[in-house]
Amino acid sequence: MYQAVMRVIQSNNASWNGLVAFEDAVTRFSQKVTELENLTYKKSKALMGMKSKRDKKREEVAEQAQYVANALCAYASKIGDEKLKVDSHYSPTRLKYSPVSVFLQIVNGLINAANDHLADLEDYGVNQAKVDDLTLAHMEFIEIGNLPRQAVVSRKVMTRKIKETVSEIDGVLNDQLDKLIVLLTDQDPTFVMTYEGARTIIDRPATRKGSIDESDIDFEDGDTS
Repeated sequence: MYQAVMRVIQSNNASWNGLVAFEDAVTRFSQKVTELENLTYKKSKALMGMKSKRDKKREEVAEQAQYVANALCAYASKIGDEKLKVDSHYSPTRLKYSPVSVFLQIVNGLINAANDHLADLEDYGVNQAKVDDLTLAHMEFIEIGNLPRQAVVSRKVMTRKIKETVSEIDGVLNDQLDKLIVLLTDQDPTFVMTYEGARTIIDRPATRKGSIDESDIDFEDGDTS
């Protein structure tokens, strides 16, 4: 919506060029609109890609955990340790679809069990390197899982900045450009009328100052809200 006003102003540069106060207000308005676009774009990208990265890492951890679990289960079955057999028996489906908190507990339990029986698991294809790889992947998954929370905090900060920037833009429009445009009525009434028409779009009830939300911001060409 602010872009509509910007286009009207820029396309009528000859009408206000030389009116220093208007030029200063246009510069301020342009800078703040650009700032708003950048903030809105960054907010839209804050969470993008987080889920796919987390899901990919979970698949990696689940695959490694399944290998260790199968080795533990086979070993437990051989020595008749029913508790270890039950504790290490996990299907691929459970590893894939269990809640994250449960998944983390399962993997942590498998790592501990593997470390406890490491010497006996050599014949089952599980050595120190395998356990270390699973431990590292497990830690990386935990770290990735915390990134979305950090992104949410970042988005909240940007939301506050967006609202502040919108308020500043409206201030320039209401207190400077709207007042100064009147000075150009005799010189270029068509420009003034076109400007006022563009301003009417911004002042519609849904986006009136005081009730505006960043989700209402429309940049028209290439909407980034």
